[in-house]
Amino acid sequence: MVFVTTVVGQDKVLSTDSDTVFLFNYYKKLRQKIGLESTDTIHNKFYFRFWDGSKVIELRQEEDKFIGTVTFLLQQYKKNKEGRLYFRKTVLTNKTTDSINEILTKNKILELPTDKQINGWDSGFDGIIYITEFADQKSYSFKNYWTPDLYQDRIPEAKQLMNFIAQLKEIKELRGIGKKFMERQPFTSWYSFIGSATIVTKVY
Repeated sequence: MVFVTTVVGQDKVLSTDSDTVFLFNYYKKLRQKIGLESTDTIHNKFYFRFWDGSKVIELRQEEDKFIGTVTFLLQQYKKNKEGRLYFRKTVLTNKTTDSINEILTKNKILELPTDKQINGWDSGFDGIIYITEFADQKSYSFKNYWTPDLYQDRIPEAKQLMNFIAQLKEIKELRGIGKKFMERQPFTSWYSFIGSATIVTKVY
């Protein structure tokens, strides 16, 4: 099924290997809160976004140069109501940006369909959801993957995604930025991942 969104006088098409517009709209509120553009309005030659529940990585091509950013985010735990959102966006060095682009290409992440289109990949209510988004001048994609580590031993696409995630974790600059972010976050209790039921409490 193809969904079409009209943007600035031209049709921008959601790729057929994407998820439905339901999840796209579900993440709209969170995206707006942390100041990220909607992929259906981005007209760069190349744009990629990856959500892992604790951070959002972006790659954007400006002329012949790639620009990378990371936004770490955390939601306060509040019983019976929605807690505050704490986030910080950082521009990445050229070296880190190039490394992320290389890892993205090497693992062929843009070629993965959304998990519902992968044979044997189920969905559940408890686990971590990873999101990839891509946009160029004519189309955009929005794909989600529920807890891929459960499937990496038997589904090649899940292993492919887990390799990508593991290689991102090895990037020194991302680890450093994440460490500083956690040292400065103001909450005593928070969700360990956005959308996760796991609650972490600071120990003094």
